[in-house]
Amino acid sequence: MKVLADLLEITNVCIADLVKETRRVLEDHGHHAGAAQVRFTKPAALLDFLDTDQRPARAAIIDRLSHPVLTGLTRDELRLLTKRLAASQVAQGERLGYQRRGGPRQSGTRSGVFPQKISNSERVLLTILYQRKLCTMEVLTDALGDVCRSSIGNVIRETRPLLQQAGHIPTAAPIRYRTAADLLAAVPDDHDTPTT
Repeated sequence: MKVLADLLEITNVCIADLVKETRRVLEDHGHHAGAAQVRFTKPAALLDFLDTDQRPARAAIIDRLSHPVLTGLTRDELRLLTKRLAASQVAQGERLGYQRRGGPRQSGTRSGVFPQKISNSERVLLTILYQRKLCTMEVLTDALGDVCRSSIGNVIRETRPLLQQAGHIPTAAPIRYRTAADLLAAVPDDHDTPTT
């Protein structure tokens, strides 16, 4: 919010109020924006990024990790599975937040403004890759580069039951990759269908 406030030359409080109002409208219409694959902490960094046609490195990594050769699913199947799990993930996030707070959110507290480093769609993807026994959590951590191993562990622990409830049990992969470089290099440059 500080970056937006600096760019638009308005106060953080004004931005916070607008975000809160807009979030309610979006949620009432069933839209949950999720987490961005890149985060800017300075206005100049955001402006520099907008002046280029660069794709965030995280987006390219997630795209490679989403390849059917790794997931065992076509990209459409993965997208549909992720969409099916979205409501359950939101409900789970609310329930976990409630448990961590020890009760209902107090009035006047900041709701939902804390950034999530791993989006819900990335959570599904990472859990599928781990359940297929393609690699360890350390390899997934190295592949993403900007999250810690415990975050990956929490993601898998929280998302695995949702996949099971949806009836998706990933099949074990024939190969186990020991490094992030090997995992990412396993993806061909074309868009083949999954191999089982």
